[in-house]
Amino acid sequence: MRSRDHGADDGPARTARTASARPRRGLRMLGGAALAAVALGAVTGAGTAHADEPEPSTGPTPMIIGGEPADQPYPFAASLQYERNGVPDSHRCTGALVDEEWVVTAAHCVTALSDSGEPFEVLDPGMFHLRLGSNDRTQGGHVVQVAGIEVHPDYRYLADEGSGADIALLRLAEEAPVEPIRLDRRMPRPGTEVRQIGWGYTSTDANDPSQLPEQLQQLDTVTLPASARECQVDEEGDGAWGIRAGDICTDNPEGVRGPCGGDSGSPLLTRVRGEWRVAGVDSRGVGSVCGTTPDIYTSVAAHDDWMDRFIG
Repeated sequence: MRSRDHGADDGPARTARTASARPRRGLRMLGGAALAAVALGAVTGAGTAHADEPEPSTGPTPMIIGGEPADQPYPFAASLQYERNGVPDSHRCTGALVDEEWVVTAAHCVTALSDSGEPFEVLDPGMFHLRLGSNDRTQGGHVVQVAGIEVHPDYRYLADEGSGADIALLRLAEEAPVEPIRLDRRMPRPGTEVRQIGWGYTSTDANDPSQLPEQLQQLDTVTLPASARECQVDEEGDGAWGIRAGDICTDNPEGVRGPCGGDSGSPLLTRVRGEWRVAGVDSRGVGSVCGTTPDIYTSVAAHDDWMDRFIG
């Protein structure tokens, strides 16, 4: 089985892989094919999906399986949206406001495979907008346009494995009237209690963005040691989507719970002196089915020097 991505467009469906071609599994964004086609076609503004365009290799896809509706406000949580199939506010990924003008998310949410020989192409920021300050991704809060995208220089958009450094910053067109969340600048130790949040699929049977939950979901779990075998390889012993330097591995409670499509880029939360902080952004799952294996987050502590160049 192939590894899974966490973007909403890709959905949680899993297919068998061959030795010659392995679709990306870790990314959890939604609508990758149409979005990439529009962006790389040099279209400005919001893009419209085209059903007859070929599916490109897409990045990671997350969702929260076995979670529950958020029990408190998370005003910093951001739904990354764009126009898809005539739906102007289609959800693609989740992010977190970490500064009045910056949202952190996963790099695979805003990049596509390149035809120019470069490691990836950054999608047109004009295609995206964000809803902040509401647990409901369809209403309330504030809608802000994306003015710029910064992708970590070590990230690579690969068709057959996770590269690590799966992190990007979105520069907002205006200051968001929402309180940002602070960064947790310490890598969480194994066994640290953490909370996952996101608007990803809540069932592995879902395969269309219209099936995404409108209400933000949450799930509590713990971090695992990077040395744990289940963080390094999938059920077949394949390490293509396993942990890399600068990543955090989280447990999948009861062997059936965890992020899935649409949760890509969502913040991993730690509790520090009574307040939430973001310790990582959701990148990918180790195994082939959402919730059945540990999940991999990109650590903000491991990449905070790079982030400080923009938000310091």
